[in-house]
Amino acid sequence: MGAIAKGVRRPQSKLGPSLELYGHVDVLLARGRGELDVVAQVERVPGYRIQGDVERMAHAALIAELAERVCEDRHPVDGVYELAVMAMEELARESDPRRASAWFLLSALDLLGYAPQLMSCASCEKPLAAKPAAFSAEAGGFLCDSCALPAMDLVPLATIKVLRLMASGDLATYRRLKLDDPLMASLEGVLQAQLEYHMDRRLKSLAFLNSMER
Repeated sequence: MGAIAKGVRRPQSKLGPSLELYGHVDVLLARGRGELDVVAQVERVPGYRIQGDVERMAHAALIAELAERVCEDRHPVDGVYELAVMAMEELARESDPRRASAWFLLSALDLLGYAPQLMSCASCEKPLAAKPAAFSAEAGGFLCDSCALPAMDLVPLATIKVLRLMASGDLATYRRLKLDDPLMASLEGVLQAQLEYHMDRRLKSLAFLNSMER
């Protein structure tokens, strides 16, 4: 939902200090005259603070934009708020912000019913062999050798294993994994392809992040 904080940029504003970007706050809203409500009172919730470089802020923007995109105005989707807060907390503590947003993307896909098929072929449903496999967002996941087209690139087995761990919800073990740049890029490739296939338009924050990594 949208709201406006009147006079928030004034030095003497009581609202300004608590309304920093991507903060976690409790707000009291008053009904506005137009489409936007008015922020009457705000209190910061103790916990994470998103600070640091442009990359970390860009990953926070991705979490916020996706959470906003899947919810219609004044019609929240169960679990999205809690997932977004958890992702922001993880982003604040993680040394590599890419890990936190990757976890959020797979969790959000699962919550929305768009999670990729990881254990069996998305086409014929045969169990996947323990080896690299082709990925198809259109099919809904990984494909076995019989169903994959010859021109399809293969996703490394290590990527598939990490995705399975993430899908299990074992965040503690995920935090301990050592993910090098090639593996991280492979994870992001699968998750972004799956996400963008199901989104009606591309996320601006995702496009910005990809431009930074070039």
